[in-house]
Amino acid sequence: MSTASAAPEAAPRVAPANRGSLPSVIFSWPGTRAFIAVVVLFAVSPLIAPASVGGTAVISMLPFAALIAIVAIGQTFVIQQGGLDLSLPGAVTLGALLVSTLGSDPNIGLPVAIVIAIVGTSLFGLLSGIIVALFGLPPLVVTIATNALMIGAVQAISGGFSGQSDPDLSAFAISKFFGIPVLAVIALVIVLVVQAVLKFTRLGRRFELVGENPRSAEIIGIPVRRFVISAYWLAGALAATAGVLLAGLLRTPTLTAGDNYLLPSIAAVVLGGTALTGGRGSLVGTAFGALFLAQLTQLVQTFTTLTAVQNIVQALIIGVGIVAQLQLGGTAGRLKGLFRKRSNP
Repeated sequence: MSTASAAPEAAPRVAPANRGSLPSVIFSWPGTRAFIAVVVLFAVSPLIAPASVGGTAVISMLPFAALIAIVAIGQTFVIQQGGLDLSLPGAVTLGALLVSTLGSDPNIGLPVAIVIAIVGTSLFGLLSGIIVALFGLPPLVVTIATNALMIGAVQAISGGFSGQSDPDLSAFAISKFFGIPVLAVIALVIVLVVQAVLKFTRLGRRFELVGENPRSAEIIGIPVRRFVISAYWLAGALAATAGVLLAGLLRTPTLTAGDNYLLPSIAAVVLGGTALTGGRGSLVGTAFGALFLAQLTQLVQTFTTLTAVQNIVQALIIGVGIVAQLQLGGTAGRLKGLFRKRSNP
């Protein structure tokens, strides 16, 4: 007599993971938190200094926010690879000096001067990336040395005197596009294009993977060193671009013009929610962080003329914002884990 075999029981379905409600998912995105900080700052500004949010004040603030954003985008690239670039002030200054010095030479011309300023300055970033990637030296030490090289180049080229920017470059830097400063439009285009590349292309996903887990990226055949080198090279090129635009905006850039962009570039990256431990980043969040810093500076300068008070107030507000962003994004726990001794399972 044949016996029918019992049909095997179907495996129970695994319930999908609870990803939370839509508002919580949106709020968990670092760019959203940076955007909320900007909205709150602009909402509070009229209560403290109404003149800081007038049409003229905002239009005059946007070019400087754009310059911070351009430099901070390059800093974001480096931080995503687990590094920190302290040579960006020298890159901004060198880019501004080269375009001012060479642009006024009729034998060279402004277009060629812009190319030389950006490409030539970016070679110092390329040098930093090669040393960090190939020799494994600490990024802080390498970029400090690279910054010293660029400052030395500035002193050698300038002879201690700043140059005068080409009138065409100055006219372009202060021009407007449909009422919006052209520098803000340039920064917006850079942010959107690079953000799209990072989030929607294979190249961008590999870039983030290298920063988050270089060992895994190396195992699957991704050229880790190339991505690290490219991060420093792009940071130098973007800082030089900001220097060129700054030269046009100021017309006569000083030999320390880039010193004001180091700490704001780092603060904008952290306020934007990019993890200091490397990996994924938000360039849109970085842009909002730059806008936050520029408006905060204008607000404090409107409220008081004392430099000491301005620095103290800005430092306190930026510190609170950074701590809040780190805690909400979970980055603080990852940073603490770097300093804890791992226990054996």
